[in-house]
Amino acid sequence: MNGEVAIRVAGTVSIDRSIFGLDEIRRPDEEERPFWTDLPMEGPPVEVGSGIARILSSAQSHDASVVVEVRSDLPVDVGAGYEQLGAWPYRTGSGHQMLCTMDGPSLRFRLREDSQYVIYVWRKGGDTAAARFDELGGEVYPIVGLEEYLFVFIPAG
Repeated sequence: MNGEVAIRVAGTVSIDRSIFGLDEIRRPDEEERPFWTDLPMEGPPVEVGSGIARILSSAQSHDASVVVEVRSDLPVDVGAGYEQLGAWPYRTGSGHQMLCTMDGPSLRFRLREDSQYVIYVWRKGGDTAAARFDELGGEVYPIVGLEEYLFVFIPAG
């Protein structure tokens, strides 16, 4: 991959009901604002709000590999098989970020507080994940390897 990587966190997210999200810890004095679960649960693969995002997987319950990077700039060479789901402005509050499932936080990382980023999201395996899930459902548990995600945050401005 090109560009300077400031932060890299990798792990597994146990996706349930085809959804997971990005959220952050709220500060005690912060005004009430939506959580990732308040975003629409239908629509495009990624929906982004202020300090939050909702991601729709192509398969139901499965474990997906996830990498989160904070980079200094573009370009990002993601490798073969990834499709870019989009790029969106992303504003942090506390900067204490976490990828979440319906059961709670799965992967934690830190961004600068009160900062503006552009978030890029790529997915690998999304085009075949639903069919492979149907083949493995009831035969294999846990189901792994259907999808991989890459989230890249680049400071804006």
